[in-house]
Amino acid sequence: MQKETEKKQDRLSRQDEEAWLAETLSVVCDNVANYRKEVSRMQADIDEMLAHYHDNDTEVLTILNNTVTLHEHMKRALLRNEKAMHKPYFGRIIFQDEKLHKRESLYIGKGGISRDKTHWMVVDWRAPVANVYYENGLGPCSYAAPNDTRIRIDLELKRTYEIEDGRLLDYFDTEVVANDDLLTKYLAKNKQAVLGEIIATIQKEQNEIIRKSPYHNIIVQGVAGSGKTTVAMHRISFILYNYPERFRPDDFYIVGSNRILLDYITGVLPDLDVYGVRQMTMEQLFARLLYEDWDEKNIRSFRQTDWAPGAAARERSAGSAIWNHTVWNWNGKPFRGNPFT
Repeated sequence: MQKETEKKQDRLSRQDEEAWLAETLSVVCDNVANYRKEVSRMQADIDEMLAHYHDNDTEVLTILNNTVTLHEHMKRALLRNEKAMHKPYFGRIIFQDEKLHKRESLYIGKGGISRDKTHWMVVDWRAPVANVYYENGLGPCSYAAPNDTRIRIDLELKRTYEIEDGRLLDYFDTEVVANDDLLTKYLAKNKQAVLGEIIATIQKEQNEIIRKSPYHNIIVQGVAGSGKTTVAMHRISFILYNYPERFRPDDFYIVGSNRILLDYITGVLPDLDVYGVRQMTMEQLFARLLYEDWDEKNIRSFRQTDWAPGAAARERSAGSAIWNHTVWNWNGKPFRGNPFT
C-alpha cells in the first residue's frame, strides 16, 4: 500500500512534468538574477581595488586575486544557469535505495541546479548517481559512490525529455524509445549541434570510456564519425568535475592536425562547463618535443616535397636515416646523431 502511494506521488503524468519544468525554470530565473547581482558587485569591488592598488600592498593583492577567481566562478555559474533557461534537464530516474529504504526521483541535466545548498532540482550528468541513467536498465543495479563503494538500488523509471526554449515537447520512457532513436532525432535536426546534444544520448559503451579512472591510459580506436572526439571532450569534463583536487584544466592538452579542427573541437568545451584547456597542432607538439619555442615566423610547415624529388623516393626515404637527418636540419639545426632515439 505504501509503495502504491509513493508511485502516485512520482509525478508521472504530462501535467505533473510540465508543472515540475515550470518550477525548475522559476528557480533558474531566480538563480540568474542573484548571480547577475553578485557578478556586478564583484566587478565593482575589483575595479575599486585596482584603482587603489600599490605594488607593495601584498594584502590587497591577495584579496584581489581571490576576488578575481571567485568572480570567474560566479560568471560561469551565471552562464550555466542562463543556458539552463532553455533546457534545464534531459533525463530522469526513479529508484529505491535498498540500504536506506528511501525512494528517490532525480532529474539529470548538463549542469546541477539547486534551490539552495541542500535542495537540488537537477543533478549534474557527471555526478556518480547519474551513471545509472546511462549504464543500467530497469531493475536491480548499482552505482559507484565517491568512496568506491557500490550503492545498490532498484531502478523503476528512466525517462528522457525533449525540451526546447523552456517548453516540454515530449518525453519517452526507456521501454518505448532507446537512446539510439533519440540520437537519430538530434542528428536529423542539426549536425552542428551534435557535440552539444550528445550528453543526453551517450551510449553505454561511450559512457564506460568517459567514466573510467583517470589513473589509467586509454586508447580509443574507431572509424571516422564514430564519436571518438565527443567521448574525449566529455571525458575531460567528467574528470575535472569528479577529481577537482587532482586535475586542473591546464593539465590537459588537445592535439589536432590543424587550427580549424581544434577550434571546432574545443568550441564545445564551454557547453561542458570546461574552461582553460590548452590546445596545439601537431607541428607545435613536435616543436615542443624538440625543445623548441614555437615561433610562427621562424618555423615553417615541413613538406616531404621540400627534399624528396618524387613519390618513390619519398617512400624509400621516409623513416630512414636520411629522413631523420633532413627533418633535424630542416629548421637550420645541425644534425648530431638520431634525434628520435
